[in-house]
Amino acid sequence: MIKDYISVDIENPNARGNSICSIGIIIVKDNQIIDKKYSLINPEDRFDINNTKITGLTYADVKDAPTFKEYWESIEDLFKNNIIVGHNITYDLTVIAKALERYDIEVPIFNYYCTLKLSRNFINTNSYSLNCLCDLLNVKLENHHNALEDAKASQKIFEYLNYNNDIGTSEKFKFENKLLDNLDSKLETNINTLYGIIKGINYDGIIDDKEIRKLKSWVEDNRLYKQYLLFDRIISKLEEILYDNIITEYERIELEKLVTSINSSKIYSESTLSLQVLNGILDGIVCNQKVNQKEIDNLNIWLKQNDYLKDVYPYDKVLLEVGKVLEDGVLTEEESNYIFEIFNEIVNPDFNNDENIDFDGKTFCLTGEFKTATKQEISKKLQDLGAIEKTGVSSKLNYLIIGGVGSDSWKFGKIGGKQAKAQELNEKGANIKIIDEDSLKIQ
Repeated sequence: MIKDYISVDIENPNARGNSICSIGIIIVKDNQIIDKKYSLINPEDRFDINNTKITGLTYADVKDAPTFKEYWESIEDLFKNNIIVGHNITYDLTVIAKALERYDIEVPIFNYYCTLKLSRNFINTNSYSLNCLCDLLNVKLENHHNALEDAKASQKIFEYLNYNNDIGTSEKFKFENKLLDNLDSKLETNINTLYGIIKGINYDGIIDDKEIRKLKSWVEDNRLYKQYLLFDRIISKLEEILYDNIITEYERIELEKLVTSINSSKIYSESTLSLQVLNGILDGIVCNQKVNQKEIDNLNIWLKQNDYLKDVYPYDKVLLEVGKVLEDGVLTEEESNYIFEIFNEIVNPDFNNDENIDFDGKTFCLTGEFKTATKQEISKKLQDLGAIEKTGVSSKLNYLIIGGVGSDSWKFGKIGGKQAKAQELNEKGANIKIIDEDSLKIQ
């Protein structure tokens, strides 16, 4: 039986996962709680509205609180010299590690027990969320998502599991540093899409104001990843080119060189790169709300060069439609409007925004990462409404629900395969409603 440990919970100000706005710690010695620590933390970062809805905390609440660097000095020994307990604690430890990295503080190796993992091993229930386990075990949880209250609840759940089961030895958490060349694979899509956008906006040899805004939008969306050397290099070059809102012929060539350097990177598989590049090309073409002859001709060349993607969505659809409008070799105004609508729907698919969705008896599948709750919590709420969860996408699926973290950029590649599959099936006559997290409203 484990007698000495600390129970920990943190809360985030946003979805980035590298900053903390509050932390709660329960200190246990010889199976007795001997101390409690709670502090608001100034994250020196933005607060997202969804996180504020969950925690109730805003910047005004924490502006006078210590930074995590300052507070770490008072708790460092606790983390280094104790087993750490918490619900889904690897997430908390990852955030703590990334927060330490922000301040150039060495990340220690943590010893831990995860009450979520242990509960799944030893408790038979429909939901393993913290609040549901508290209800099941009669554990008092007065203010869910208050860091100290959640730490208390985790400690009680661990106490129950520790007393009634052989929980084995603790696990070790060693944080993998990704600040240098180890690019997070989830971010490959962002770079691949940029590759396509630059090719798309360069197809006609002219870059207008709308296309400049598209490039600036990419920079702003990806600025938080500048800790990666590849992103830092790309963003710095784009900022240099875009600072005066004018792209000269020389700078247009520089953009082409930038694209070439990205394409030669060894971190991408050929098929993933090509599908994500295609999405970027289409985005670059439609961002100025029109499609011209040069753009469609150059896209057609790219499609023929990548014909190994045939029978793969959206390549097959784009190839078919481009073939139609270029049958006589000339793109008319009517055909231009038609192909624009096709491309725009692929790049910016309409999500179902019906506020009165009936989930009773309907099937759903979750994909991506969610901002407002865990997948398990969202699944539980939907099942409470009578919905049936499916792990994959088929023509019989009613709803595909896409997490807010991933829905904007992970559309076609390793991450967004389910969305691409749903869109493909809808093209063939299925009726799968695609809902993003922001549009999902559970009555």
